[in-house]
Amino acid sequence: MARETTVNLVRDLARLSENDRTILSAYLNLRDGWKGVEEFVERRSRRLRPLLTKEEIDYFETSLSFLADFLDEKKEAGFAGPGLAFFADLGADFTRGVELTVAPEPLLAVDDQTIIHPLALELDEFEPVGVVMIDAACVRILVVAGEVKEDLNSFCEKIHHRSKKGGWSQMRYQRRRDKEIDHFVKDAVKRSVEIFKDNGIRRVLLAGRDRMVKRLEDDLPREWQDRVIGKVRWDLDSSDDIVEKIRPLVNRAERDQERLLLGRLFSELRRGELALGGIDKVQRALEIDQVDTLILSRSLDQKVIEKLTTVAESCGPDVEFIPEGNEPLDAIGGAGAILRYKIS
Repeated sequence: MARETTVNLVRDLARLSENDRTILSAYLNLRDGWKGVEEFVERRSRRLRPLLTKEEIDYFETSLSFLADFLDEKKEAGFAGPGLAFFADLGADFTRGVELTVAPEPLLAVDDQTIIHPLALELDEFEPVGVVMIDAACVRILVVAGEVKEDLNSFCEKIHHRSKKGGWSQMRYQRRRDKEIDHFVKDAVKRSVEIFKDNGIRRVLLAGRDRMVKRLEDDLPREWQDRVIGKVRWDLDSSDDIVEKIRPLVNRAERDQERLLLGRLFSELRRGELALGGIDKVQRALEIDQVDTLILSRSLDQKVIEKLTTVAESCGPDVEFIPEGNEPLDAIGGAGAILRYKIS
């Protein structure tokens, strides 16, 4: 689940959009299987061909052949995720595909710009969460993003049971058991932190029985304790879907982050300091690399979202999408920016 790969791809796509060339963008929903994808591509291609010039058709057909190769490769590899995206700019010798963590709205388009905002929205709304699932003897470490979970490590330790017939006194036995659990928890923390650092994880969720979850959280370094967004009661042998179990906590963390950003935006706007509101002002600030965080309402016209997102991704600010119906944001035109610096 290479979030960094997707981030880099979005920036590469934004740079492609700075040129006036024919570019293919495809977002494919695999909920209906490979046959559904193939039928969508064929149906959409038939509609597009009459709208293209002869030169554009040549580019289009070649791009479609690269898309078909990409789909064949994923099918042969047994890909079973919710969606795929693919982009081709033959003038730049550029073809790239990426696995998606959520099913996209199906799209196949030819334009002089890549269509970026669905990818940018996925990066914002479905940020990967590191999950540590623990019981009295086993740990499972995974990363969850959208509808996709990826197991990255699991291990078990031989830990003595709570009771023992004969042998040591109960107190001596319990001390040994406590030491075994301490060693086990420290090992779980060490492995989890290493994995989460390698994967750029900023949000962590703990799952298991209350007592073990507390011991795990207490052993986390302070930096990682601050990243814990929630805890859920869980049995490692449960047949329930951990993705569905944690979804409310992940959604709540996303909404909390949005509230914090909006609070900061309007606080700066009231002071007349490091913030701007309105599409035109925000676009001008993006063009001079003044924006630290771009905040967009999903109620904006898709062409406006695409334009602002493309400019933002080419110069590096974070992009945050706010659900429709946020009246304060809509009142300033649906677009706001927290700035890196102020121009007098």
